[in-house]
Amino acid sequence: MSDSYQWLRFAHVLLFAYWLGADLGVFLAGGVMSRPGLPVPERNRIRALLMDIDLAPRIALLGILPVGFQMALQWGAPLPPVAVAVTWGLALAWIVMALVIHFGHARAPVARLLRIDLACRVALLAGFSGLAWRQWQLPGHAVPDWLILKLVVVAAIVVDGMVLRVYSGQWRLAIERLSAGDVAGGERLLGVRRRKAATAALVMWALVALAAFLGAVKPF
Repeated sequence: MSDSYQWLRFAHVLLFAYWLGADLGVFLAGGVMSRPGLPVPERNRIRALLMDIDLAPRIALLGILPVGFQMALQWGAPLPPVAVAVTWGLALAWIVMALVIHFGHARAPVARLLRIDLACRVALLAGFSGLAWRQWQLPGHAVPDWLILKLVVVAAIVVDGMVLRVYSGQWRLAIERLSAGDVAGGERLLGVRRRKAATAALVMWALVALAAFLGAVKPF
């Protein structure tokens, strides 16, 4: 393998570490935010910290995509070099958009960017699913089965991430109820949201571990 491939491999491992490590911090902070009896201002402070931590796995996920495709290209996968270059450009643009969304808070342009972000996730899901199907149809098993399965796993990660996004948005209704004095209703909503988010997070970690295993071991 070339030196550049080894540097890409190092970057890939580093991005995985930041993704999973920061994601654990988000998970733990979410648990603290959902504890019964906390005042609303304290929950909001924890939520702000949670969102700051969550920026790391978002950027890591977007960075892993072009690094992974570049590694696959150098490894010998039949990918068009132009498509890989486009992936780098789109990933960098998406990272910039994620930063604008994070630091822009609830301003009007950010609301539009959030819709664009969701559309990008849907397009990413369709792209990975289509790429996996296309590689599967190539004659003579030009692409190994482990790489095709990894594409499918990444598509599942995108779906699970969208589910987590829906669950994370449900905290607003709970906070509104707590602020209005409906403590029992707000606490109940927070508890339900927490259980759903915890399940989705566990699924996410399992999928990420499977993707890492496929890429490192290449079992078939």
